Amino acid sequence: MTPDLASTIRKQLNRAAIPGCSIAIVDGSGLQWSRGFGLADLRSRTPAGPDTVYHLFSGTKLFTAVATLQLAERNLVDIEAPVTRYLPEQSALEGIHIMHLLSHRSGLADTLRGFLAVYFPDQRPPSTAEALARYRIRAEGRPGRRVQYRNINYALLGEVITRVSGTAYRDYVRDKVLAPLAMDVDFDFTEAMRSRAATGYIGRWDPMRLALRVVTPDVARRIYAGRTGSQIALREYGLASAAVGGLVGNVQEFAKFVRDQLLGGRGVLSREWAARMQSTVAQGKAGIESRDGVGLGWKMGSAAHGRFLNHEGGGAGFTSELRLYPERGIGIALAMNAMRMPRTMMVSHAICEALVEAGAPWA
Repeated sequence: MTPDLASTIRKQLNRAAIPGCSIAIVDGSGLQWSRGFGLADLRSRTPAGPDTVYHLFSGTKLFTAVATLQLAERNLVDIEAPVTRYLPEQSALEGIHIMHLLSHRSGLADTLRGFLAVYFPDQRPPSTAEALARYRIRAEGRPGRRVQYRNINYALLGEVITRVSGTAYRDYVRDKVLAPLAMDVDFDFTEAMRSRAATGYIGRWDPMRLALRVVTPDVARRIYAGRTGSQIALREYGLASAAVGGLVGNVQEFAKFVRDQLLGGRGVLSREWAARMQSTVAQGKAGIESRDGVGLGWKMGSAAHGRFLNHEGGGAGFTSELRLYPERGIGIALAMNAMRMPRTMMVSHAICEALVEAGAPWA
């Protein structure tokens, strides 16, 4: 890596007060480069590395999309069918199809209490039905009319996967998506992961602190682990809505999924369904930097270095980015142990663009 590129990345992290960041770059032949910057833990001064473990958060939705499309391949789910075919008790979903959920065009409103819900290591992970029960399902627009990114869409898909497959969502994704790609990631921190886990940080005056205190006071009482300067460390936790954002792992492992998508999803999907996943379904802004449209899980954007597909993720203490540059044949997995909406997402975008501009070899 050139000194200028390393300096650019560090400046981006410093400007947003991000303690640490890890990055992996792949092409069709495999992992090309990976590196950490900054600190995984401020108190112990542990450096961030390629094997540092982070929350992926909403990048998990790509795995949920793949699981749904696998069931479609097997003719167990019709993505053009009404959601009520699979969740008949959800009468409020009348007129909403599986395709609307996959492409964030359901017209449903989100529920802050639903996607902020977490659990701790001494608690049982909620099922998809239990996670879904935290959401108040209500419409705020007509289905199919416009792109509106909503977590409820994928909380519903998680329950569809559980019902149709007859297997708990987490187990299905482990067996049918993670295992075929030999990915060492999971929905909970394993003992091996804990020794490499980044500490998540939230700013002392971050609005997220107020949201947690007001919306989930029980979480706020348990999640804070102490302050280092202006940063407050977070204790280990898991996201209750696993299908929305539950995966944890390191960027080298998440990059395996990115590479498989570059290769047409051959490890987990047929080429036809992978192509549909990556094709624009509707135009509209679905992310901070992805303003061009949505596919089935993927978001679309364009920048100085061409068209990209991405999915950012963010929650208490962590930000992530999974990104494809199809015309350049490369993909990037990036994770950081801080989240400030939208600033950390903008930093992720700037770093990805800087990496593409620098070109190979990055090392």
